[in-house]
Amino acid sequence: MFLCPHCGASISDRDRFCSVCGTGLDRQDAASSDPLIGRTVGGAYVIQELIGVGGMGRVYRGVQTALGRTVAVKVIHPNLLGDEQTVARFYNEARAASRLNHPDSVGVIDFGRSDDGVLYLVMEHLSGKDLATVSAEEGPLPFKRIVKIMRRIASALGEAHALGVVHRDLKPENVIIQRSRRGTDAVKVVDFGLATITGPQKTSITTPGLVCGTPDYMSPEQGRGDPLDGRTDLYSMGVMLFELLTDRLPFIDDTPTKVVLRHINDPVPDPRLIAPTREIPDVLAEITLKALQKEAKDRFQSADEFDEALQRAELALEQAKRVAVRCPQCGADNTERSRYCNDCGARLGSSPSLPQNGRSWPTEPLARPSLPPAPTSRALVGREVELERLLEARLAASSKTMWVRLVGEPGVGKTRLLEELEARARAMGDLVVRAGPHPSLAPVPYHAIRELVTQLLDTPIERLSELIELGVIESPMARAGASELLHPQGVPGLPGRARDAAVGALLAVAAHVASERSASGTVVLAIDDANACCPLTRRALSAVALGDHAANVLIVTTALPSTRPPEGATTLFLRGLSEGEALAMLRGGPSPPSPEVSRDAPTPTSVRLFLPLYVQQVAALGFNSFDDTSSIPERIADAVGANISRLEVGARRILQSLTVLGVEASLDVLTALVPKGELGPLDELERLGLVKRKSNLVSVHPFLRELVEASIPSEARKELHTQALGIEPAVKTSIEVRAEHAYRAGEPMSAILVLERMGDEARDRGDPGTASLAYRRGLEVARRESILSGDTSLDPAVVTLSRKLGDALDRLDDHAGADGVLREAMELVGPASRDRGRMLLQLGRVAMHRGREREAARLFGQAIEILERTKDARFEAEAQLELGRLRRATHELDDAVGPLDRAMDLFEGVEEGADAALARAALLAAETALDRGDLEVAADHLLVALGRARSIGSGALMARVAVARGRLMLRQAGGDDGANRLFLEARALAAEAGDVDPTSESLP
Repeated sequence: MFLCPHCGASISDRDRFCSVCGTGLDRQDAASSDPLIGRTVGGAYVIQELIGVGGMGRVYRGVQTALGRTVAVKVIHPNLLGDEQTVARFYNEARAASRLNHPDSVGVIDFGRSDDGVLYLVMEHLSGKDLATVSAEEGPLPFKRIVKIMRRIASALGEAHALGVVHRDLKPENVIIQRSRRGTDAVKVVDFGLATITGPQKTSITTPGLVCGTPDYMSPEQGRGDPLDGRTDLYSMGVMLFELLTDRLPFIDDTPTKVVLRHINDPVPDPRLIAPTREIPDVLAEITLKALQKEAKDRFQSADEFDEALQRAELALEQAKRVAVRCPQCGADNTERSRYCNDCGARLGSSPSLPQNGRSWPTEPLARPSLPPAPTSRALVGREVELERLLEARLAASSKTMWVRLVGEPGVGKTRLLEELEARARAMGDLVVRAGPHPSLAPVPYHAIRELVTQLLDTPIERLSELIELGVIESPMARAGASELLHPQGVPGLPGRARDAAVGALLAVAAHVASERSASGTVVLAIDDANACCPLTRRALSAVALGDHAANVLIVTTALPSTRPPEGATTLFLRGLSEGEALAMLRGGPSPPSPEVSRDAPTPTSVRLFLPLYVQQVAALGFNSFDDTSSIPERIADAVGANISRLEVGARRILQSLTVLGVEASLDVLTALVPKGELGPLDELERLGLVKRKSNLVSVHPFLRELVEASIPSEARKELHTQALGIEPAVKTSIEVRAEHAYRAGEPMSAILVLERMGDEARDRGDPGTASLAYRRGLEVARRESILSGDTSLDPAVVTLSRKLGDALDRLDDHAGADGVLREAMELVGPASRDRGRMLLQLGRVAMHRGREREAARLFGQAIEILERTKDARFEAEAQLELGRLRRATHELDDAVGPLDRAMDLFEGVEEGADAALARAALLAAETALDRGDLEVAADHLLVALGRARSIGSGALMARVAVARGRLMLRQAGGDDGANRLFLEARALAAEAGDVDPTSESLP
């Protein structure tokens, strides 16, 4: 299919002239004229090729770039965008279809509208043929195959009808058949474009009495324009069953209108009389006639009832002993299972003829494929060099702490190599402890460190205080780290300053204590998927690797290539397997004698490399080589999708529930989310290698988890996250986990509130990375809801979240990104509003950090004018403080005095929560006075700062005041000894607070 370059009409690749405008066509030009080819929609899907055209839109093959997965993208015809009813019908299709979550219904994973108004629907990509084509090319189909296909359709409709969704255009063209390598049919019901939602929230976008659907398959009530329910789809199923059995439709006439009238008025013909040579079994004929009753009350009343009738027919066909095969040599009759003639011994064909009418019968039962045995421990293939280097790092750890990062793309085998290292290290007498991100993959602060410390000290995290009392943890810095693990809040009195160094000190102490239990004296800390841990965890590990801590500690983490290398770590990159190694893994044999591609040399572009996870999934599909390029999935995501498509409903729901919860869940929590708590199909998932079960926990590979969750139909995915949100508080999950579910559940107001709170807490404890994630997500939800509803009531939330996101990005040194976010939100605030003053203040901070002092001074001045006029004392004080800081940084000390004094006066008047801010302002004013040589003023300001720091018990602030007092003493005669005592006191106070040494860095 192509588009006419002149009028845009859809044209066949065989046409030489456009049927609409008559323009001569060049197929290459026509293809290149499609403006959507190569475009990205929804920020995630690249359109690659036109694969079909329908009455409502065009269907393209595309790729979901983040996962490398093939998808189908349906785009509404541009000439229909002005029709409000068509647009409403498109959204109706999206919402209805994205609620369907059944193996035999096409999965709608995303939908929306692009910035320039293109409506799109993203579905799983199907590579089969529609039932009409299958019937035309292979028909008449064997009765057993017909029954199996119809049962799959009934199963899909059963779920749809239970959700209040009626298809209304069911026909063979809307049923896709994918034939497997084992000869079984995978069925997908597609195109709910004429669906309507019934039930308590009944809506309809069609005019009452309007006839919609395909006349050949339309029920009588549909033809009359009467109200519809699921039984109209069962009538259409009856028409399809009639056609498959007889190779013709029940009603045929000259015009669509006459066909509709015949469905309404004419008696239904008996399929046995229409096709007597087919010898249609009575049980199938009776099912067909019941499904085609004129009155809905006389038909099957539900899809489940229809399916039960088909199941009885299936059993009857299995029990029937038919003479099905005639020997081509002697003409003798044989049973359908015969391979050789019982009379003459001649080999019978794979598609023998029936003696009665020459129709073909199946030679193999169409049962679902048997499952492979459960995977056993796999041999490590193609990783000898990498393992040797890890063992070398272990030896080097005897003199210093070593940190090695295993880096590679998803599925390259990082976890498997880490497991092998752990086994080797334990065999050599090392103490090995392992941790990873929070099972939900939410950035819960220091989760991996908590797990490591618990194992190293062999004590629950809640009992760390007992170890401190017993003297096991003596270091003040490590004690502060223990406090931070219990209650992550950052350095008290210094919002935005992290205690990651203190947490690192605690981890080092725990490793030293644990080394006494190690037979070799070496401790191995293994952290899988470190890229999914919170940023503070990586910074704490850097503190261990870079610090002056005990030796005999080896840290090994796994990460994705996109993760920024942290300080103190060396990186070991993992590539894919060569073809020889991949074949060895595929067939379960040993690794080739030597690597076919050197790990040290760049991999030639001509050499094809294979991801181990891809090999595993291909093996599960039944392949034992990579030669069959026509049917073997090209991408890992498509191989995973092919395996998942084989799952029955129960196994599919368990896998989906697990991935919504994260990469690991307890059986108790999983039971609460799975329908009726039925976990029996877990065995099937384990045999397929899709999940692992250990004790009371079930886990899934992180990349598999991402693929599975992304493949859940969008509305069904929201419902699962909503249910998880109701379950999780019962197990005392953190705000990060609740925010994760709230963000994906689709309830905007609660999501915005919990995401903003998550961002605020992360910002205050010194984790701007997690804060920016939370604010960005909250901003996305607020903007999306504003666009969909057209309501401006969320504009204040957009402004607040934009300002906070700008602050977080600024702290991450993404100054350009911060500036862009803030200026975009400025369009939503009034010219003299309080919000504008606050935005100008943040823009001034960004400009100051970018080295644009003059611009920053101007922005701070504008902010002060507005905030003073709007009586926003707290933010005016902050603006004055920033202006004073700027003046001091540019050595305009005299000009800094006024803003700093004004800031202190304003903070004095703020009723709550301003003590720490006042202490910091007084400290900065004291430092400025010292630089100016005004020692008396400096002393007065230091008294204010010390009093406020003591009142809130902030040892970190008191440490900074002590440093400033020491500097003051140095300016006075004979004050050296006192100054040194104050510097020592500052170091001790900072360590107890979990802060770095304040004498080693510039003061705020």
